[in-house]
Amino acid sequence: MRAFITGASSGIGRELAFQLVALNYDLILVARRIDRLKEIKEKIKDQDVIVIQSDLNDSKQFQNLIEQLKQYEIDLFINNAGFGKVGHSKDIDTSQEIEMIELNIISLHKLTKFAIDHMKKGKIVNVSSLASFLPTPKIACYAATKSYVTSYSLSLDYELKKQNIPINVLTVTPGPIKTEFGKVAGADQKIKGMDVKKCVRLIIKGIHKSKKIIVPGFKMKLLKFIIKFIPRKWILASAYKIQSKK
Repeated sequence: MRAFITGASSGIGRELAFQLVALNYDLILVARRIDRLKEIKEKIKDQDVIVIQSDLNDSKQFQNLIEQLKQYEIDLFINNAGFGKVGHSKDIDTSQEIEMIELNIISLHKLTKFAIDHMKKGKIVNVSSLASFLPTPKIACYAATKSYVTSYSLSLDYELKKQNIPINVLTVTPGPIKTEFGKVAGADQKIKGMDVKKCVRLIIKGIHKSKKIIVPGFKMKLLKFIIKFIPRKWILASAYKIQSKK
């Protein structure tokens, strides 16, 4: 079995690599920071690990990645790369928001379409966010990109099922996690996040059960359920207050 993981140099992607190796997966790891990917490879002795440096927002590098992937049979295709920025949208540089849209949406979309064409069967896992279920002031662009990921992934999975194509598209929607996300987003995360190892264990459990939406942790599952019944203006006010603490 072989798994492909983007954004594998840190956080959820890095931990997925180690936990999937323990389940006898060979790996294809992709990130911009090749030094970190090589560190991961050096720690893994029993499985085949291929590391590829690629900026998914660079069209030439993206195409080179696709050409390399064509030679491998992939069973588990994980689109994990993404980032966010915390702040009022009017204050965030537009170029940063466009870069976010290109990585979180466009690159993920193109990789997902490649996986469908390339894989004979298996699972595509698109990492979204709990923020995809509600508009979230002060991470407005990020939340919107993740709404796209969740909506697209759920619809695509249904289409493939109707077409009798043996590929599942699963959506992961974590809440706050103890990773580098806050640092990249420009936020001092005050809210206690879930340990990344625990989060990934729950993600892999959900993958094995082929759950359409994987929400790591009971508290986040409960929050997802509750927000369906809360008026939108209350959600906006609460989300703004929470994000303002970062």
